[in-house]
Amino acid sequence: MMESTQQNTEEIQRYTALCDRAVAFVEERGGAVPEDILIDYVFGSVGSPAIWRPLLRDVLQTDERVSFRANGEWFISAGHVRGASDQLLLTEFVAIDVETTGLQASRHKIIEVALLRYRDGVLQRRYESLLNPGRTIPAFITKLTTIKNEDVAEAPVFEDIAQDVLEFVGEDILVGHNIGFDIGFLNAELDRVGKPKLVNDRIDTMGLATRLLREIRKPSLDRVASQVGLNPRGIHRAGGDAKLTAEVAMRLMGEAASQGIGNVDRLKSIAFVPEHRVRDDVGRARAVMDRSLAHGLPKKPGVYIMKDARGEIIYVGKAKNLRNRVSSYYSQPIGMTRKMDGLIESVARIDHHIVGSELEALLLESQLIHRYMPRYNTALKKSEHYPFIKVDTASAWPRVSVVRNRKEDGATYFGPYTSANNARRTVDVINSALPLRTCTRSFKNAKSYGQPCIALDLHQCLGPCTGKIERDTYQVHVNAVLDLLEGRDDAIYLQLQQQLEESAEKLDFERADRIRRNILNLTSILGEQQRTRDADALLTLGLVLPGPETGQRDIWLVLHGRIWARFLLDLAQEEAETDLVERISRSLERARAYVPPPRSTYEVDEAGLLTRFLFRNEGSAAMVMLSTDEEGQVADSAMDIVERVLAVTNDQIAELDVNRKLADGNAIHASEVIGDE
Repeated sequence: MMESTQQNTEEIQRYTALCDRAVAFVEERGGAVPEDILIDYVFGSVGSPAIWRPLLRDVLQTDERVSFRANGEWFISAGHVRGASDQLLLTEFVAIDVETTGLQASRHKIIEVALLRYRDGVLQRRYESLLNPGRTIPAFITKLTTIKNEDVAEAPVFEDIAQDVLEFVGEDILVGHNIGFDIGFLNAELDRVGKPKLVNDRIDTMGLATRLLREIRKPSLDRVASQVGLNPRGIHRAGGDAKLTAEVAMRLMGEAASQGIGNVDRLKSIAFVPEHRVRDDVGRARAVMDRSLAHGLPKKPGVYIMKDARGEIIYVGKAKNLRNRVSSYYSQPIGMTRKMDGLIESVARIDHHIVGSELEALLLESQLIHRYMPRYNTALKKSEHYPFIKVDTASAWPRVSVVRNRKEDGATYFGPYTSANNARRTVDVINSALPLRTCTRSFKNAKSYGQPCIALDLHQCLGPCTGKIERDTYQVHVNAVLDLLEGRDDAIYLQLQQQLEESAEKLDFERADRIRRNILNLTSILGEQQRTRDADALLTLGLVLPGPETGQRDIWLVLHGRIWARFLLDLAQEEAETDLVERISRSLERARAYVPPPRSTYEVDEAGLLTRFLFRNEGSAAMVMLSTDEEGQVADSAMDIVERVLAVTNDQIAELDVNRKLADGNAIHASEVIGDE
């Protein structure tokens, strides 16, 4: 007993010392420190911050000297929401949560209900009960909640507790996460037993989170809890969910106060969700998304821009028909797709830009996403991470590696590539097939030589550090890499194919599968590189697209796979043809003096979208192919180009299609070009 007491005392002293150390650091840093920096200081840099975060929060949450902000900072605050009731915007409320047999209140039943009354930030009373739904609990619900059929066999039915629920709730404000779901089920059950429905004021912590926390994308209860400094749930049970919701609500009230929201009415307004959310279509976007947002949208191609209540752009999308595309959101199930998970609860306004064609909308969508980086556009935000494969040809002993940026250092770069994994695996394949060095020695001084690593003994490196290898011998392997990546030779590819066949003959299926995956990665990278070369060599043309207004044409001059110039032609103007000849002539003259730089990471998505569109519409009369001279310059005259462009009919333009399918059955989408999450 004495030993146990001593251990407890030592643990308290250890945690007290940890708190003192953390508080002192926060004070030294001006009173506020990001959590990851505090973790690094308190626990050191061993392991990921995610390992230490729960322990830090468990310890510091009991220390009144520090508090956690929703922006991810620990700060010195004697009047934090947890310990100072006068800081709470809502001093009394009832947190609610229910567990159910499904998602539709009209068809499914409640199996557990929890009601927790809070006053001045302290839990005063709680009411919890399992319920017999009168039907079998689905297996996925049992897995989610751990509530089994035998657990509710002797539990009361809802009719037995209906009056208790009404008396406990009274007229207090109700707080819940996605509260429309919980109240919808409670009211459906109350209606079945002839009891009055709940009409209490309510605050939805999911609505609060989407408006107060700028970085939150999918405002599930666990994600919001983590964002405001609380530990997420272990399992889904009504009591635990209601308690965590209440704690989240109090943290969010503190955040609301820091953002200038000073009363309960304002708090309710920013967390407001439409009353009709509790209908049977509670799981559909129409229950929470204002129908007026789609009013006034034209039935034309363009880009729609979704904004939240602060005016921040949260999603950008393209459409062939803006009205139909935005209207389609209302019928989609909440939480069943990436875009529906948290997005529709945040939308307060939808702006749009009309364009002449779906291709232009696709490219404009990409440009706007890269400019504004909306938090719900995940696929098209990855270009800043597109890597290059670098062959350090400026070094005496070149190595092959994956790098993030292209530099003017004399090395040879390939890419950028839209798949970082494929790029890394390709480099691994090259290094496993050829005995090139993988170390980072500079070879600029004597210290770079000597002490070879284990790669030499494993015959995975020729060992230039030993000084015993001829440079010409080493360069043969470097040239093989350059030939492979430049599409001049496929010796390494053939070597892998031979290894695959040998492994299959020996029934070494594990090695064969590994080699097969290496071949697929290599094929993907080489194919991407070849498409870029093909675009540069073949795609010099005039593309005729519809303009934004009737009687207009949008003419794009594409040189070596890049959009060089665009001309809007109004067919009703008398001088339109003459003016177009002059403009194209000037544009071609400028092109002769222009040497295009290598494509940057920010151009990859646009180039991919354009290239796939052009290749997939190959042979279309709306693509006026241009001839080039030996230097790659356009050989056709401006007059000839204009005559051919004007000869394109409206029917031929209409045949162009962003989603045109090829023999493989695939269609072009932005996510296919750059990959989706």
